[in-house]
Amino acid sequence: MEKLKKYFEFSGTINGLNYFLRNLLSSFLAFIGGYMVGYGLASTEMGIATLGFLILAPTIWFSTSTIYKRAKALFAESAAMITIGILVAQLLVQFTQDSFGPIINLGLIIFGLVMIFKNSKIENHEG
Repeated sequence: MEKLKKYFEFSGTINGLNYFLRNLLSSFLAFIGGYMVGYGLASTEMGIATLGFLILAPTIWFSTSTIYKRAKALFAESAAMITIGILVAQLLVQFTQDSFGPIINLGLIIFGLVMIFKNSKIENHEG
């Protein structure tokens, strides 16, 4: 359990490859959890919807800690603000899909590529 704990903590830093792989895993789990929630609510199967929520809750925490760890590796002094900014931008995209959604999405894609490919000054990432 101790090894698993480090993936959900907000301490340490990660490199670009780990950031990419963690985002891939959290996207896959969020898809499964979201599908289960939607299916459970549409078919009034509350057990399936509850299981979906139980999958989504740690997935959101894992994704947030992943963003913070990579932002801390690249921009140590403003990692918390960058994490909050990315999360707010991801929420805004959902509500502004017709107007500003594509512009925000483009910004998120560009910043995501920076988070993946930019080299940090940290030699050994422990996160």
